[in-house]
Amino acid sequence: MPLTKKVMVLFDPRRYQKVEEEAKRRHSSVGALIREAVDKKILEQAEVAEDARLDAARRIISGKEEIPEWQEIERLIARGHIDE
Repeated sequence: MPLTKKVMVLFDPRRYQKVEEEAKRRHSSVGALIREAVDKKILEQAEVAEDARLDAARRIISGKEEIPEWQEIERLIARGHIDE
């Protein structure tokens, strides 16, 4: 996919030096290293979360997932609001 969006990120000198050293160690550019970090941290986590939701939906549809009674669901919802 062509690179069409530009982002400006500011680093303190120590952090930038570490990023630059890692890019050199990998024979990569700083930009490529940052794109890789974004892919791993944000995009892969989003894919894992989506896979987990799809897996839960499949279990519910298949009848293999135990679904609590409505009163238990309400209790869990109420408890979740209290914990926040």
